[in-house]
Amino acid sequence: MSKVQSLKITTLAENFAALGGLGQGGLSLLLELVDSKGDSRKLIFDTSDHKEALMHNVKDFEVDLSDIDCVVLSHGHHDHTAATVEVVKAAGGVKVFAHPHTLLPRIFEEKSGERRQIGAPEGEGLADIECAGGEVLLSTDPVEIVPGVWTTGEVERVTPFEDVLPLSEGERLFVVVDDEEVDDQILDDQALWMDVDGVGPCVVTGCAHAGPINTLLHIQKRWSLKHLYGLVGGTHLIRRSDAYLDQTIQELRKFKLDLLSPCHCTGFKAMSRLWTAFPEAFVLNFVGRTLEVGKEPKMRVV
Repeated sequence: MSKVQSLKITTLAENFAALGGLGQGGLSLLLELVDSKGDSRKLIFDTSDHKEALMHNVKDFEVDLSDIDCVVLSHGHHDHTAATVEVVKAAGGVKVFAHPHTLLPRIFEEKSGERRQIGAPEGEGLADIECAGGEVLLSTDPVEIVPGVWTTGEVERVTPFEDVLPLSEGERLFVVVDDEEVDDQILDDQALWMDVDGVGPCVVTGCAHAGPINTLLHIQKRWSLKHLYGLVGGTHLIRRSDAYLDQTIQELRKFKLDLLSPCHCTGFKAMSRLWTAFPEAFVLNFVGRTLEVGKEPKMRVV
């Protein structure tokens, strides 16, 4: 498996803003790397929940979107897809990688029967992205988006305890496939991974609705990897029970990660538990945080 030569991850949108920029309930990451062929690359992973806040941060952090190579969408919820058109336009038209379910209509139904749309916002759909100059590439299988950087494709669900979302009794999720509402198992949930030369494989997640453990196991199995270096991104451990967190931490220990930088949908309780459990690997993530993978961060927490 080819290795990328370096990797830098900057958080453009996240729930926590510690040292500048605007926080929000969505996620967007900028990946800057030298790929396995020695070429410099820039990728946008997810496009946040609030387009104005994201574009403010892009300007504030002096990020140039005109030379990004592609956009990757981890899944189709509104907090990861709200500014795809704006990013594609700023780039002058680029490829957008996603799962076939990502841009389909999605519905959350309350116990009362009240419904609300939770998919990509109006104006950020497939036709809108293509009109903005985007080439949307949909696949259920892993895709090498630039040399040495892979999507996971659909993540195999093998753990007995991980579920996609902590729903209350009577709540339901639907996705509209071929004009039919079906229970939404968030099959489009996918992550990115790359093997950083001299460091090891690094995994970048959006929400990890398939489960952070399932995601890591899937990557290990699919690419026959013995060790994973790091995990950066959402883990959807928010609103999870203590027992659920205990089991997640127990399983995470088996990977012996050198870097653990959860964010977005992880939640304060889970974040504090992970910091306590993995003090030498844990790095607090926040808007404006830049991680150079393989290098000690200036500060692990603030």
